[in-house]
Amino acid sequence: MSLPALKDLFERQRSRATGLWVLGDEPKRTVYMEAGDIVFATSTDPLDRLTHLLVERGKITQAQLDYAMANLNPAMSIGKNLIEMGFITQRDLLAVAKGQVERVVCTCLAATSEVPAFEARELDARTVRLPFDTPAMLLAGVLDLHDRELMLEELGPLNQVVVLETRRLQDLTLPADLAKLPGLLDGTRTLLELSREASVEPFRLGAFILFLREMGWARLHELPPLDRSALERALEPAETTISPTLPEPESAPEPLMAEETPPSPYSTQEVSPPVPEKLPSLGPEDELEEPLLTVPEPLPTPEPALPIQHEAEVDRDDPPAEAPEPEAEATPPTRPSWLLPLLLVLLVGLGLWAGFRWTRRFKASVAPAPKAEPAPAPKPAAPAPTPEAAVPAPAPVPGTEPKAAPEPSKVVPEPAKPTPPPVAAGPASKAQRLQTIVQGNWKQAVAEGAAQRELLQSRWTLRLEIACQGATVQQAAELLNKQDPDLFIVPMVLRDGKTCYQIFLGSYGSEAAAKAAAQSLPAPFLVEGNRPKPFRVGQIPDRQ
Repeated sequence: MSLPALKDLFERQRSRATGLWVLGDEPKRTVYMEAGDIVFATSTDPLDRLTHLLVERGKITQAQLDYAMANLNPAMSIGKNLIEMGFITQRDLLAVAKGQVERVVCTCLAATSEVPAFEARELDARTVRLPFDTPAMLLAGVLDLHDRELMLEELGPLNQVVVLETRRLQDLTLPADLAKLPGLLDGTRTLLELSREASVEPFRLGAFILFLREMGWARLHELPPLDRSALERALEPAETTISPTLPEPESAPEPLMAEETPPSPYSTQEVSPPVPEKLPSLGPEDELEEPLLTVPEPLPTPEPALPIQHEAEVDRDDPPAEAPEPEAEATPPTRPSWLLPLLLVLLVGLGLWAGFRWTRRFKASVAPAPKAEPAPAPKPAAPAPTPEAAVPAPAPVPGTEPKAAPEPSKVVPEPAKPTPPPVAAGPASKAQRLQTIVQGNWKQAVAEGAAQRELLQSRWTLRLEIACQGATVQQAAELLNKQDPDLFIVPMVLRDGKTCYQIFLGSYGSEAAAKAAAQSLPAPFLVEGNRPKPFRVGQIPDRQ
C-alpha cells in the first residue's frame, strides 16, 4: 500500500464516521470528523501551529507575536488574546484557522510510512467546528501530491477507462483545467485519451481520477491486452470457408449454360461432356441462325413498333440484323401523339387570351364615345347667340349657363384640395407651427421649420433638445404652450444613421440674447444633461 493514510482517511469519509483520526506520534496530527465531514484539525508540528501561520501569512509581525506571548491572559486562547490586543480581527483568525486545518489534512494525505489510527466517539461540545466543504478540501489535498511514482502506483496503469457512478461531482466546483472532464467520463476513453482530449497533464489527471475513485464516485476498468493468437485463430476459419464455396457456383450453372449458351468457348472448359449430346441435334446450319434467334427474343415486348418494322423490311430485306434500327425510328413518332394535343390546347388558350385582351381594349376604346356625345351638345347652344344681335343673346343664357356651370364645377374644386402643401412650404406663423407640432404632422412641421430656417439665416435661435420620438417633441410644445412659443424643428442624422428632431425656440439678435432667454424656460429644460444651446440659424447642423 503506497499511500495508507490517504486510503484510510477516504474510507472514514465514505463510511460517514465520527471520531478522532490520528496520524503519527511526533509530530502528531489529529483530524476531527463528524459524520464523515472534517470539522477541525490540530498538529504538534511547529510549522502547523496557528501562531506560525499568522506570521507566515502576514496577519501579524514577529514582534507583535512576541509581545502577545509575553502578555498572555491564561484564561483565553492565543487567538482571543491577539484579538483583544487589536493585532488581528475575528475574520483574520477564522481564515488562518481554516488554513491550518487544510495544511494538516494535506500533510496527512501525502504520508507514506505512518499507519493511522481511528478512535470512534462523539465529539466534545467544546470542540471547535469550522465550516468546510470536505470533498473540495480532499480534492485540493490530492491535487497537491508531488510524488508521481507513488500516485501512479496507487492509481494503476493509464490504459484504464473511467465510469462515473454518481452525480455528486456536479455539485463540486472544479478548477478551470478540469471542468471539461465530467462530460468525458463515459467509459469509452482511457486515461491517456482523456488527457489528450481535455488538454490536462497526465499526472494531474491521474490525481483527479484517484480522488473520484477513493470518494466512491467513479469506477476504473483496465482494458484487456490484445491476444494475437486469438486473432490468428479467428482469421483461419475465414480462409477455409472461402475454398469449398468456389466450386459450388461453378457446378450450379452448368445446366443453364448448356441450355442457354451452347457456344464452344464455354463448352471447352468444364461442360465438355454434355455438349456433344446437343450439338448433333442442332446441326451446322443453326450456327448462323442462333445469333438471329437471340436478337429477336427481347423484341416481343415492343409490339406496337411492328408496322414501322414492315416499312423497314420493304426497303431492306437482306440484312435482318438491322431490325433494331426500326425500333429506334419507331420511338420518335410516339411523341407527336401527345405533343400535338398539348400544342393545340396551348394555341387555343393563347387565342382565347388574345381575344379577351382585344375585347377589353375594344370596350375601352368604345367607352369614351358616350362621353364625347354631350361635348357637341353645348356647341349648338353656343351659335344660338350669334354676333348679329347683341340684345337677344341674354335670352339663351339662362338655359345654357346651368348646363355649362356643373361641368367645370365637378373638376375644379377636387384638385384644389391638395394645394395646402405648397402653402406650408412658405413661412408660417408661430401659432400655425405650434399647432402643426401638437397635431403630430411631422412632414408639415419639417417643411415649416425649413422655411423658418431660410427666413432667419443671420439671426440666433435656442436649441432646446434633440428628440428621437414624436411624443417628446409634443411634450416640449405642451410645456411651452402657455408662453405662446415660437417653435420650429429641424431634422438631424445621428452617428448611427438614425434621424431625430432638433427643437428650436425663438429668434434673437445675438447669442447673449438667446442665452438670456434660456433662463426663463421651464425647469425640465434646465436639468443636468439637457441644457439649451444657442445657434446661429445659418449654422444649424444637419448631422451629429
